[in-house]
Amino acid sequence: MGKDDYTELLKNELLEKELNRMLTITEAAEIIGNSCFSLRRYADEGRIKVYRIGTGRHRRFRKRDVLEFLEKNSE
Repeated sequence: MGKDDYTELLKNELLEKELNRMLTITEAAEIIGNSCFSLRRYADEGRIKVYRIGTGRHRRFRKRDVLEFLEKNSE
């Protein structure tokens, strides 16, 4: 494996890590250009995957899911 191969592998790993990053509802709403209220509704309707975190059951959204939602709903 050459230097370019390692560089490409590192880029792919970093991209994958970023896409799997968990976002707060505020961060996710900002990406899709909607309010937190709307994003909660989309999650409750099953239109976007939501993860419940901690004892307070805070909502978190995986960046990959947010970008997929944005792509599907911007047509």
